[in-house]
This record gives sequence, structure tokens and C-alpha cells, in this order.
Amino acid sequence: MMALAGGWRQSPMWAFMQPFQGAFLQMFWLSFLTNVLMLVPTLYMLQLYDRVMLSRNTLTLVAMTLLTAGLLVFMAGADWLRSLYAVKTGVQFDLRFGKQVFAATFDPGRPASSVPQQALQQLTAVRQWLTGQGLFALLDIPWSLIYIAVLFALHPLLGMTAIAFCLVQCLVAWWHQHVLAQPGQETHAARQRTEHFLQQKIQHAQTSHVLGMMQTLRQHWQQLLAQQAESEDHWQRQSDRSQFLNKSVRYCLQSLMLAVAAWLTIEGEISVGSMVASNVLIARALQPFDVMVQSWRQWLQAKTAAGELQQMMTDVPVKAGAEAQTMETVAAAPLLRPYTLQLTQVGVSHGARPLLQAVDVSILPGRLLCVMGPSGAGKSTLARLLVGAVFAERGRYEVNQTLLTPANVRQSLTSVGYLPQQVSLLEGTIAENVARFGPLETPHILQACQRVGLHEAILRLPQGYDTRLDAQGLPLSGGQRQLLGLARAIYKEPALLVLDEPNASLDEFGEARLLQLLQALKTLNTTIVVISHRSGILKITDDLLVLKRGEVLHHGPRDAGIVYLNQLQAASPLATTE
Repeated sequence: MMALAGGWRQSPMWAFMQPFQGAFLQMFWLSFLTNVLMLVPTLYMLQLYDRVMLSRNTLTLVAMTLLTAGLLVFMAGADWLRSLYAVKTGVQFDLRFGKQVFAATFDPGRPASSVPQQALQQLTAVRQWLTGQGLFALLDIPWSLIYIAVLFALHPLLGMTAIAFCLVQCLVAWWHQHVLAQPGQETHAARQRTEHFLQQKIQHAQTSHVLGMMQTLRQHWQQLLAQQAESEDHWQRQSDRSQFLNKSVRYCLQSLMLAVAAWLTIEGEISVGSMVASNVLIARALQPFDVMVQSWRQWLQAKTAAGELQQMMTDVPVKAGAEAQTMETVAAAPLLRPYTLQLTQVGVSHGARPLLQAVDVSILPGRLLCVMGPSGAGKSTLARLLVGAVFAERGRYEVNQTLLTPANVRQSLTSVGYLPQQVSLLEGTIAENVARFGPLETPHILQACQRVGLHEAILRLPQGYDTRLDAQGLPLSGGQRQLLGLARAIYKEPALLVLDEPNASLDEFGEARLLQLLQALKTLNTTIVVISHRSGILKITDDLLVLKRGEVLHHGPRDAGIVYLNQLQAASPLATTE
């Protein structure tokens, strides 16, 4: 028993139940009270058959009926209170773990192949089981001993028969789990593959349609759907078969109990009332096992979901309370200005493929570092590293002489502006996107949009800054979306600004305005890193970094870097920094 308890405490489900031990203990005792009061109808029946029907005393009948009605109302109240505890626990469960799962789901360290909403669905599956009928059945199982004890009181043979029947029901439940475990896992995996395929392809639906890929993608989706349907059909057939067996066994056991009780009645061992009561008692004793078998599918889903969620939150060490406190501290803390960044022998890999190798770079405030190199050189990886979206696997990345880690990234980088190579805007208004969905501080919003040259274009929209954007950033054009991303990056003049190809979609006028903006931010002692393949940015560059295959070819002042690039171009005319 101790080993079983120890094994349960090490299960993923226990990690989610442990914070609510008090509530579950309350539900446990309410289950005890409910199950004890469940004996009232049986006792009432015994009294009717063995006392009232013989004495024909109407007053006794009325008194017993009123007492029974009062106890049944009390039982209903206990069951209702247990349901209230379950609802309250469900709300607290979402509040406690919802923040953790949300933060871990959207953590940069999560694999790109994961489906974000899947983790939230898994959390719902765990909550539904922990606060649903499956849990109530689990809480009711220990109190089946009460009904067995009453059967022993009626006659020892009835009690021993009840124990044997409960063991048979447990054996059926074990067989049910054994049969459904593998098909359930296969169905879950097939459903995940289908959902992931749809999620990824929906994001690129327009491109797929234009390139004529829809027919092929539909065929692939139908293959995945067929595999999922086959897995679900196999699982459903196994489940129906085990449910049929479970019901057959339960009905047979109840009939056998009634037969045993009838035999004892014929032999004069028990009364007719006891015979009828024994059938009710065995039904109550076996009911929790029956509910457990019926909810086994939900249990398997919740157990699998709990394991995956625990693994995700272990891989991404996020604590909701600490995260919320950190966010409040960051919001209230003064901006750390200036930022001095130091990379020492930094290495980053994707699987077995190195993205950055032994990078040694110093980035000083008030200076603009331009990063150049061919495609696949690791420039975007370096940008994500600098803003804390990915972390060094080797070497050290220090911000103001503090080693940056996943645990302290929020405290160390409190004022960051970042423009990725592919601008991603969220559904909401233009003002909300610029303000990063925080408080709408109009002066800062207007200042950011005016600096990037987007203010007039926004005012020409029918709803101005209240214009809502969809997932693709419409109704803005590609260039306007990039300017909006730039405005979001420079919102409130961040101390660290990292721009990945900010001038890729800009014309000459837009690029000139960008250079003017960066020059102004340099005067504010901002630490600026710009990744670009255009030579125009070199006009205001202070330091130049050239990467190739994740390695540093050159790092130093701009003029020396330009000489190096010219020498590289002369030595290899095909060399390019694009």
C-alpha cells in the first residue's frame, strides 16, 4: 500500500493535485457523508418490509418517512456541497496552472513544431477529470466498504459474495485499461498530427493557394484524417467491447447477488427485506467501479496530458507566481541604461547543426553595430540571442556584466526593442500593436509612429489608430507592416534595440528616415544592433560584424570592416553579404 501511495505521488497527475490537497480532503469527507447517507433508502426499505408491513402501524410509517426525507435532503446537500468544492477547485486550478502553461507554451525555448493551443486543451482535460465524475467515483470507491460491511451485517455469505464481486469488477477495470491503453495512445498521436498539420498550413493558406499546392495538401490532410479515423475506430470498438463486457458482468453480478439472497431467504437465514436490500447494496458497492470504467477514456487522456504538461513545464522552468512578480517588478523598475553586451565564446546549435560558433563580440551603448554575412550565416540567430529569445548553449552572454539565463532574462533585459526579419502583428488595433498590448500611452504611440513616418498613413485610415488588424496585418501594406513593427520596437525609446533587416521593404525615402531615426537613438546612448545586407546602413555604423556559417570573420570599427569587405570582394568576386 505504501509503495502504491509512493507511486501515485510520483505520477504527473499528483503534481497537479498536490496544491489542492485541502479541497480534495474536504470532498473526500463529503463523499463519506454522502455514501453513509446513501444507506438511508436501504434501511428505510428494511424497516418497511420487516416492521411496518408486519405491524401495519401508520404512525411509524409517517415518522420513518419524514426522517428518511430529511436525511435524503441532507445527503443531497452534502453532494451539492461536494460539487461546489469541485467547481471552486476547477477555478483555482485554472488560475494557478493557466499562467504557467500559457507562459511555457509561448516561451521561445518551445519547439517550433508544437501546437500552442494543444497545451491549453491538455490543461482543460486534466481539470475536467480532476473535478468531474471520474474523481467522484475514485473518492467513492473506499466507501464501498460501508456497503460491504452492511451486507456482512445482513449475512456473512452476502458480505463475502460482495467482496468477490468487487474483485471481479476490479479485474474487469484492469482489463479495460490494458485493452485501451495502446489504442488510446495511437489515437492521441494521430489527432496531434492532424491538428499540427492544419495549424501549420492555415498560416500559409494564401501562399499555398497561389502556388497551386492546395490539392496536394488536401490529399495529405485526407491521409492523416484517414489514419486518425482508423485509430479512433479501433479505439472506439475496443472501448465498446469492454463497456459491453463491463455492463454484462455488472448485471450478472447483481442478479447473482439477488439469487444468493433469495436462497438465504428460502433457507430462513434472512428476511425478504434483507433480500431486496442486498440487491440495492451490491449495486451501490459496484457503482464507483462502473463509473471508473466508463470514465477510463477521460482518465487516459488526462493522464497523458498531465505527463506532457509536466514535461513542458520542467523543460521551461516557469513559475506563475514568480513570473507575475517579475513582470510587476520589471514594470516598476527604472530602465537600465545603458546596456553593455559581452559575448564570450558563445555557441548556439539546432540539433546537430551549429548556428553560432565561438562568437566573441562586445557591443557598447551609444554605438551602432551592423551585422552582415551571407544567408545562413547565423545573423538572425544572433539577433534572437541578444534579445533573450534563445540562449547560449556554450560560452557566456553578459548584460552589464551579469550572465543572461532563462531565469533572469526578465530582470536583466527590462527595456528591449526587437524587429524580427518577418514582422508578426497580432490581431488588435494599430495602437494596441504599437503599445505592445499594454496601457495605451498616446504620447509614446504617436511619437513612435511619427519617427518611423507612419503617422500620416494611419490618419488616412477610416478609424485611424483604432483600425483593427487581422492575423495577416491587413489592411496595411507590406511596407507599412514593417514600419509598424519598427514603431513597436522603438516604443518608449528602449535601451537595447535589435533590428533584423529593418530596411528590406523600405524605399530610399524610408531608408533615409530609418538612418535619421537610428542616429537620433544613438544620441540617447541606446545600444543598437542592425542586421542588414544593404550598404546604406554603413553611413551611420560604428562597428561592423561579419559572420559566415556561424563564425566571426571580422569584428571591429566600421572603416576597418569596409576595407575587409572590399578585400574579400576582390579575392572572391562571387562573395556577397546578402
